[in-house]
Amino acid sequence: MRTIETGLARTIRSERQALAGALMGSIEGWDKFAHGFVDDPDAKSEFIDQEMLGFVEYLAIYFERGDVSYRDLYIGEKLKQCYDAKDSAEASMARRLEITSKDREILTSRLKPLLTGPQMMALVGLLDEIQQIVTDPGRITMKVLLIGDCLHLDVVAFLTAPLLEHGITLVTSFATSKNTVELHRSLRELKDKAFDLVFYSPFSYEMDLEYSQLMSLRTALAGPGKWKVLVDSAKANCASTLKLLAELFEAPIVVHNSASIRRHDRSVLERSKNAATYGARYFSRNLINRWLPGQLDTLNATTFRHFFLLDEMCLLEKQSEDELGSFFYDSNLQHPAEFGRGIAGLYQDYVTVQALYAKKKVIVCDLDNTLWAGVIGEGAVTHFADRQATLKALRHKGILLAINSKNDPKNIHWTGSVLGEDDFVSAQVNWDSKVQNLRRIASDLNLKLKDFLFVDDRADERAMVAEMLPEVGTLDAESVAVWRRLALLAELLPEQDELDRTLAYKQREQRQSFLEDPETAAAEQRELFRKMQLTVTIRLSQTKELKRVAELINRTNQFNMCGSRTTLRETTEWHESPQHTIFVVEAADRFGSMGVVSVLILAETPRTFEVPVFVLSCRVFGYGVEKALLNHVRRMAQEAGLPITGMYVETTYNEPCRRAYPDAGFVWEESAWVHPGEGVVEDPDWLAIEAPSMASASR
Repeated sequence: MRTIETGLARTIRSERQALAGALMGSIEGWDKFAHGFVDDPDAKSEFIDQEMLGFVEYLAIYFERGDVSYRDLYIGEKLKQCYDAKDSAEASMARRLEITSKDREILTSRLKPLLTGPQMMALVGLLDEIQQIVTDPGRITMKVLLIGDCLHLDVVAFLTAPLLEHGITLVTSFATSKNTVELHRSLRELKDKAFDLVFYSPFSYEMDLEYSQLMSLRTALAGPGKWKVLVDSAKANCASTLKLLAELFEAPIVVHNSASIRRHDRSVLERSKNAATYGARYFSRNLINRWLPGQLDTLNATTFRHFFLLDEMCLLEKQSEDELGSFFYDSNLQHPAEFGRGIAGLYQDYVTVQALYAKKKVIVCDLDNTLWAGVIGEGAVTHFADRQATLKALRHKGILLAINSKNDPKNIHWTGSVLGEDDFVSAQVNWDSKVQNLRRIASDLNLKLKDFLFVDDRADERAMVAEMLPEVGTLDAESVAVWRRLALLAELLPEQDELDRTLAYKQREQRQSFLEDPETAAAEQRELFRKMQLTVTIRLSQTKELKRVAELINRTNQFNMCGSRTTLRETTEWHESPQHTIFVVEAADRFGSMGVVSVLILAETPRTFEVPVFVLSCRVFGYGVEKALLNHVRRMAQEAGLPITGMYVETTYNEPCRRAYPDAGFVWEESAWVHPGEGVVEDPDWLAIEAPSMASASR
């Protein structure tokens, strides 16, 4: 069945040296590789073997075995070859196109006389596929910090192509020093870079020089006393690095435990060494793997939950130690082990979830053959308890769930299920198109379609949604990877400290129904609001809610005076600064708590109180909360004898807040809204306001 491919592989391998030398033409004239174009034949031959031969071998093995991993390795190494730190994004794309075009021309022209028509078609098809992936700029860029040894070079080689196929471009930074002092210095130099993910592999291969001694025969013979000394040293190095990472980075930090895999070339000698060192490696990894989770829990408790454990041991459920440690491929260009390929698969889940799922707010599910097996109107169904449990976990982490099903509503029931009707904020169960239903759900929730994921077992329904609503993420309900990644999303999302978002949306519907009730629609606005029993509590932020403060600022667009964005580090600095005060407002009414709905940062200067950041959640628009908060701050400034300067920058989205300052008695002066401290604007009389005294509010 594979005679075309195997014949093509034999031909490529027979011409491997000539093809590798010819590929030098793709990089000729580039300063980066000038050292390869020398008169010394031996030096040039060594360069070709190291830099070019691997590409030819990847092609041959790909056609020989049909394993897409070799295509991915080719692409990963080609992207490294094309990389130049001095290139702009446009120049980088142009260089990738130029080099892959030259590669294609060289390989096809050299091999054409030796290949049959079908073999040439197979070669051209692969080269075109490679060029398409290499020259795809991606829709999403993910900035990732990799802390570890050469394992990460292997991981990136396996990882790059699969991510590009999902429209994700990986931008990597590396911290690789095995010297802890030097490693910490390099990490501090990166502290101002914003990463989407941080991966730290403290125990792989030779990252920790003392822990790596457990791979040697001499140490294996030394016994448990020596092993424990080495493990304790590795734990101390890891603990100090983890503490530094907690201080420097706010992105999710994924930390490996240890499978203590030893790489080998499958020879009898190396397999004998694996067997001889097994006891030491087994002993050490057990100590590490019992210790590390507690370290991460402690760091999460003292900062916030952004450390996550990557369990290397899960790879041993599918492959043996011998298989994981064996070299996947070994050459002068690269020598990844199977372990690196396995870790790359785990990383792909983290990167995909963070890139494509983490910012979504709503998961819309089909029902039949998605949340249960079978068609509920045609007989008994079997609930997918694991899928529903994953969605339940996501609902508790603040993700909204909705239903989009072609069904008769009277047939739907939740007997024997993990989920229930109350877990969903919206249900469109009818015979209309799922595109139309998604639009209705978005309208009901007042959310953008880009905030949605749609899960369905039918390819035609997903294709229709993808075609008509490309901003909606579509997921195959029958894919194991989809549910694995949704479960990972539930793990990565922060706990909902104060507000059940599903309940909040149901309360929102009650508020809207109340305000639109025909019996009360003609009443005065203040009387309506009095009946809602609106209360606001104005207070200072607490240390434990600083992450929530940062999140509210970053998620707010419509009532955000300056379009402000911040970091946890900056909000912590404000909290600790004697010149800054962080006010938060909690709101509630007869329907329940709305949680923290507003943040205002007050900065005291010798001449004024300045408001650089002021945001308000859309769920309290029109209730007068912003006026109550500004009046509170105005009274505080009046006691200090200082005016207030409210900073304002017009953005595309912040029209709802443009009248807030003038309606509170502020006047425009040059570039900001200023309240001189004189004049009074009354608090809304429908609000019950609780606030600290001026003395307790000042710093």
